[in-house]
Amino acid sequence: MNDHPTFEQFGEHGVLISWPSKIDPWINEEVLKMDAMVASTFSEEIVETVPAYHSLAVYLKTAVNVSEFISKLQERSSTSVKIVLGTTQIVTIPVCYDIEFASDIKEVASIHDITVDEVIKMHTEPFYKVYFLGFLPGFPYLGGLNKKLSTPRKKTVRKFVEKGSVAIGGNQTGIYTIDSPGGWNIIGRSPLLFFSSSIGANSLLSPGDFVKFRRVSLEEFNDIQREIESGNYKVQKEVRND
Repeated sequence: MNDHPTFEQFGEHGVLISWPSKIDPWINEEVLKMDAMVASTFSEEIVETVPAYHSLAVYLKTAVNVSEFISKLQERSSTSVKIVLGTTQIVTIPVCYDIEFASDIKEVASIHDITVDEVIKMHTEPFYKVYFLGFLPGFPYLGGLNKKLSTPRKKTVRKFVEKGSVAIGGNQTGIYTIDSPGGWNIIGRSPLLFFSSSIGANSLLSPGDFVKFRRVSLEEFNDIQREIESGNYKVQKEVRND
């Protein structure tokens, strides 16, 4: 693929690196490789980086000249230095799709003229890639949703969505990591903690990870929740072998 990024000033002290505007695994991997390169090569000049589906925002320290930084970045990125990303993992996320946790699942089924069980089956089949985190702390934007489940966001935003809610918005699925307003279609809830000071790096998921949803009953949901509260639950993770 020959889709090369563009570089431009972003605000007063930032740089925006952009690829073709589409959700694509190859492009997102290039974003994450660029992110890793910038973090390791220019650590003394940057404040933070923010990766997204097809772009990377780089925020610079105020003393750094933006134009000069872009020149160095373009020179560095044009070399044949191979960036190897760290090991990716598959995180299994238990989800209860019972109606008390899934206020929109019947509507989603009706929109697509399928049953609720078919919605659940289609939603739990894929391995989803975590493209980036945003909107809320640790909120994962997951790519790989079955096109048959693509559902427009709600016309009216809910004032309150409980943390752990699993939802569909357009051709994406995601998880509300904290209590929040929200406009996505709620189809289930997970008992896991996705953003907490008790989690390493605060967020359960990271860009580049993969997610596999697992259907659980209400009874199992409650059992897992009790295990989490007592500190005895271990999130299921495994190394992804590409």
